[in-house]
Amino acid sequence: MINSVKVEGVTINAVMVNVVILQPGQNSIVIKFDNVSQLAPGTSYLITLSLKVGEKLIEVKAVATYQP
Repeated sequence: MINSVKVEGVTINAVMVNVVILQPGQNSIVIKFDNVSQLAPGTSYLITLSLKVGEKLIEVKAVATYQP
């Protein structure tokens, strides 16, 4: 389960995450942020997903492309 999302290097908040519960294998996730004026369309960003796995919180880094 996705607990939180942050974009490295900028201060913006995720306001919507669609798909919250991940399945084994490849997943497609749509994340909407507030104050996206700090992001450039078509640019890739390093994001950190905080995942709750059982009773543990783990962080997973991924690359995401901003698409307005």
